[in-house]
Amino acid sequence: MLTRFLIPAFAFSLALSPALPLLAQDLTQPEVENARQSFAGVVNSAAVYVRSGPGDNYYPTMRVEKGVPVTVVGIRFDWLKIAPPEGSFCYIAKAYVEKRGDGSVGRVTRPDVNVRAGSNISPMKSTVQTKLAEGLDVKILGEQDEYFRIVPPEGAYLYVHKQFVDPVKVIAKTEPAVEAPLAEKPAVQSASTVVADVPVTEQTAALAGATTQPTDGGAGTDVSGQPGAVAAGEPAPSTQPAASAEGTFDALEQEFLQVSASPVDEQPIPELIAKYQELSTNETLPASLQRIVDLRISTLKVRSDARDQLLAIRKIREESDKRQLSLRAEREELEERIKANEVKLFTAVGTLQTSSLQHGEHTLYRMTDPSTGRTLVYVRTADEKIRASVGQFIGIKGAVVEDTQMSLKFITPTAWETVDPEKVGTAVAAEILPPSLLPRPTARAE
Repeated sequence: MLTRFLIPAFAFSLALSPALPLLAQDLTQPEVENARQSFAGVVNSAAVYVRSGPGDNYYPTMRVEKGVPVTVVGIRFDWLKIAPPEGSFCYIAKAYVEKRGDGSVGRVTRPDVNVRAGSNISPMKSTVQTKLAEGLDVKILGEQDEYFRIVPPEGAYLYVHKQFVDPVKVIAKTEPAVEAPLAEKPAVQSASTVVADVPVTEQTAALAGATTQPTDGGAGTDVSGQPGAVAAGEPAPSTQPAASAEGTFDALEQEFLQVSASPVDEQPIPELIAKYQELSTNETLPASLQRIVDLRISTLKVRSDARDQLLAIRKIREESDKRQLSLRAEREELEERIKANEVKLFTAVGTLQTSSLQHGEHTLYRMTDPSTGRTLVYVRTADEKIRASVGQFIGIKGAVVEDTQMSLKFITPTAWETVDPEKVGTAVAAEILPPSLLPRPTARAE
């Protein structure tokens, strides 16, 4: 309805520049041409967000109540370009402004200085509204971080969704008045515009709605001339249930922001969805906040699905880890069994003793039967470490060589270790065994 009213009444073109990205270091408002004629409108819902640009991706600068007047100067798709409402402010870098006089006025000291949208809701300062030339003055309201808070200069505009504004009157632009003596100056009119005495036609009345009202502060009359309508400059009385709904919304938004900083699997998503769904059924909740509630519910449902997938993957991984642990334990058990039943092979086993026979450069030792002390084979080596095994029952590895001159068999050891004589014939086997440890045949019964 509002779009049909704007296009024939003011005949201005839309700026169709590409949409800005959702996230950026700096967001510059797109070029949106002003209409040849502006119009006065009035906010038709409670708690309506005014945003720094034409889209939900731009941060809100303030929240206005039902009945607040706005001046619409252009349109971009579903978003109205408006003069900053009362209470708006902008940011400008301190480094490019020189204070003058009592410090309430500053002068821009360099060309093309960014003016950024200030917000009473968000700490963001990323949307650039306009640029100021060197030498222009700005009215300083205060300081924040490295910025001055200033009264919105000419060319700084904000945006509001068209569904929350009803048109009231056409505003005709006037030529700048001749400077009059100070005593004769009339009251200052914003943006060099006045509300024109343009009659509201039946067509515009039907488009604007039967409850539209003038914004000139006069006695409240609707477009049909009936008394009793609320003046556009006076906010509609709010009820306690509406305030309660908005308070619940604000508290729920704070909770949403806090839990969003936690990992998705630690967020109380079902509880939040239930709270937002309960709030969405509150008939006193303003339409602008209802849109945000619906968006939060959709967002939380996506998070819920993502969390379910994450938990499912985590469960699969945990089950896989358990199977791997079980397989590892089973493998270690098998290795222990194999190790326990492993048969060690040696060239000879027996008790190592010294020998009275010595021949050549290497020392001779004897492998003997532990029961009889008889020599099984000789050991010849230059390794003195073997001396520590003298008197012990050991297994020895190495090749058996026969010395024809001495008519002896001897082993040149490559390795040896202590073994349990009781395991000979089971876990210990050798080419040369003590006769006393050989298995004895079982006597046959007659």
